[in-house]
Amino acid sequence: MGASAPSMMQMSIAPYEAQIRAKNLGIAETSAVVYAATYEGGIDIPGNTDTCVSSEREDTMNAFSVTCTHGTGKYVQSVTRAFRLAVPDKELDSTGDSMSGRTFAYETPTRFSGHSCPYYDEWGTNGYNDQYYEAQNGACIPLPVWTQTAYQFSNPDAWLYDVNNYNGWGHHPDYDNG
Repeated sequence: MGASAPSMMQMSIAPYEAQIRAKNLGIAETSAVVYAATYEGGIDIPGNTDTCVSSEREDTMNAFSVTCTHGTGKYVQSVTRAFRLAVPDKELDSTGDSMSGRTFAYETPTRFSGHSCPYYDEWGTNGYNDQYYEAQNGACIPLPVWTQTAYQFSNPDAWLYDVNNYNGWGHHPDYDNG
């Protein structure tokens, strides 16, 4: 019994150590989620706190990650979460591309949310964007540009506002033919 005492002691405190690590992980997770939610879709540049450190993600526009830590010694737990700031508003342009000579019925929204426009209002121009722009932190994404394939097969003559090169998908092949 004397030879097995050290291993018995280790087995008896293992659940306690696991409980402390789980508690610290939960606190770190909560901190990271709250931090990311606070800055998600906003325009303020995130700052560091005592327990959370944020940094800009490489090769991305307005994307950040935050790492929150809780605990001491061998019980330290860290959690990392990513979030994105809003794309800053840009000047409105209702005339379309001046080189192509295209004009559109509506001004291009200053920023887009991550939400697709509903089927009953494919461009958000029949009141959807008026109602939900602030809540969604931007205009809905029109169905013709919801995916790159939909964008490539869309018809620029049917666009209600200029979405050429939307999401960096390149100059639409039929854009200059209008």
